Amino acid sequence: MAVADVILRTTTLVDVPRRVASAALPAFVDEFPLLGGRFRPVYHDVDGWSAVAVRGWRAFRVDVRLTPTPAGTLVTCSATWRAAGGMLAHRSRVLAVLTSLADGVRERALALADAPVVVGTAIVRGRCLLAQQRSYPADAAGLWELPGGRVEPGESDADAVVRECEEELGVKVAAGEPVGPDVALPNGMLLRIFRATLVDEDASPHPHDHADLRWLTAGRLGSVPWLPADRVLLPALRRLLRPGP
Repeated sequence: MAVADVILRTTTLVDVPRRVASAALPAFVDEFPLLGGRFRPVYHDVDGWSAVAVRGWRAFRVDVRLTPTPAGTLVTCSATWRAAGGMLAHRSRVLAVLTSLADGVRERALALADAPVVVGTAIVRGRCLLAQQRSYPADAAGLWELPGGRVEPGESDADAVVRECEEELGVKVAAGEPVGPDVALPNGMLLRIFRATLVDEDASPHPHDHADLRWLTAGRLGSVPWLPADRVLLPALRRLLRPGP
């Protein structure tokens, strides 16, 4: 029986910055159903998202790529799979799913265009990341998150990072580049993470409003229970902590 690689692609343009569009990408952290199979996300960052089949469809991969353009962000959804014989008949079904996915990302991105921003801070020292444990409210107590908080009116994202770390940890930090995708929060805000370093490398952060602090290596990021929004960012945080090629 002949086996062929099948590639289908659809695109849409959305008039928002790529970082905002990244918050509209699927934020699944578990397996999810698609086309009657089971798929597992393997990549999620500001430039796109990918998932592969774990059963049901042979060698099937879904990719969403975000490309900045002068007119906004180009959203490209594609599917690649190995098709044998009659499986080629599924082209129209797959294309309908890709079109729905692209339209969904576009609509959600437009809805997030003016969303308020909450900054989070990935404070890195050596190859370790600082995490803090919530003490309240009751439904979040015991869970872990990155330091940060809401950007105030007239305040830049970087200034909010510096202010929040002083208020929550009692330390001064230098804000760096954004890390990972933006994450849409249930309250309609966007979570945006920035890398940061301690201005005084010997400074000791203190949990003023939190139950505990820990420095975690890339291999230990999964050792604590994270808030759902921060958990979406764990793959990007692991990439941040691991040495480059």
